Amino acid sequence: MLKRIAFAVVIGILLTFNVSAATVSFYVVEAGINEEADKKVSELWETAFMDVFFDAGYIISNAPILRLDKSPSDILQVVDFKEASVCGIDYMLIVLLDYKVGLPSPEEVSFYIYKVTKREKVIERKIRQKQVPLKDDYNNMKSIARGFVPYIGE
Repeated sequence: MLKRIAFAVVIGILLTFNVSAATVSFYVVEAGINEEADKKVSELWETAFMDVFFDAGYIISNAPILRLDKSPSDILQVVDFKEASVCGIDYMLIVLLDYKVGLPSPEEVSFYIYKVTKREKVIERKIRQKQVPLKDDYNNMKSIARGFVPYIGE
């Protein structure tokens, strides 16, 4: 009996499993935000993505919401790969909210996922945003976020 217990303990020590999860950092960028814009939209996008990726088992972090006068010609101008790499981030997920004058929510939303170590784009998607009340839109945001989960860890 003692031999079996000792054998089980030795096997248990030798068969350690390496459990790890990818680290995902979220960047929300507002471009062309105006006086009519609802500032909570950015926070809802950030919260929706963080909720979905946390529930999927990823280690998550976020950068402060960036506000730009106009949409950048290259999204990589507004994120810092060097800092992300030093911080141990595996993937960057960037949500670019493109506002138009007179609209309270973004007209177009662009999504980018980059693998930090290789500085390579995993996926890029754009959607036209419907003008709906925020409380109805939050579930839609989470649904969109779920669509990006399979691209992390490829």
